[in-house]
Amino acid sequence: MSHIERIRYLIERQYQDNPTGCGRSFGELLCWEIHTNGQTFKWLAKKWGVSLPVLGELIWDHCKRLEDEPVVSHERIYEEAS
Repeated sequence: MSHIERIRYLIERQYQDNPTGCGRSFGELLCWEIHTNGQTFKWLAKKWGVSLPVLGELIWDHCKRLEDEPVVSHERIYEEAS
């Protein structure tokens, strides 16, 4: 388990004792804190007991997980010369 995965897990576990009603996954908790609960990044980092750079890594990791799997198009694409 990577350091970021461990932090995600620890945050999820701590919300189990104090549920928000928004869900249990890290993504649901993160989005609820930012979009519904109105936390700024600075306040959220303080609430979670992490530094701003670590919070940034958590958000980056969350966003990466939302990316679709790559699908390569093998169609020929011709660009017009300018």
